[in-house]
Amino acid sequence: MHRATVSKHLTRNNVGRRQRGLTIDEIAEAVKLHGGGISMRAIALTLGVDRKQVRASLVAAGALST
Repeated sequence: MHRATVSKHLTRNNVGRRQRGLTIDEIAEAVKLHGGGISMRAIALTLGVDRKQVRASLVAAGALST
């Protein structure tokens, strides 16, 4: 099944979509937690996102080098 078809079915049935990325407040929280020594995995669980998204946000915020 094509992803566009799936998208149409979800929209038609008013199914909520995942949020893309972190909000500014969530990024600030991730930076604070990371600075406090919390692992990216724990931050991801806390914020309800993927660890890769946390890493990308930390890199974009300058809190983590590439």
